[in-house]
Amino acid sequence: MCLGGHLAYRCALDSRVKAAVCYFATDIHSHSLGAGLNDDSLQRAADIKGELVMIFGKSDNHVPPEGRDLIRKSLQEAGVDFSFYEVFGAQHAFIRDELSKGRYDPAVSKVCFEMLLEVFERRLKIDLGEASGEKLVVED
Repeated sequence: MCLGGHLAYRCALDSRVKAAVCYFATDIHSHSLGAGLNDDSLQRAADIKGELVMIFGKSDNHVPPEGRDLIRKSLQEAGVDFSFYEVFGAQHAFIRDELSKGRYDPAVSKVCFEMLLEVFERRLKIDLGEASGEKLVVED
């Protein structure tokens, strides 16, 4: 089970998150993450206040076409600001260059990484000004 994309999505449920990029977000469509294999990720889509980028391979057998359609529809209905990319011919985990069983595509991986850089540059780059000198308070 590949959890990275789904966990990035779950992070985006926190209203403080300005942008998240989810590569092949497994199990969002099947609600099978966490204790009891019954997560509420799609039901909470309206909690996402930042921008979301979803990236899948069109040949991803972990998130089949009907699963990707459900995710896209749920995000649209919830009013989420998102981009949704399905890469032709790409399988699940196509950006992994180790143990990828021949799925790795360096050219497509580079394009997807550029999408990540673009959204993070646009949504996260801000001028914070000079440091205040105040003691850092770590939140729980």
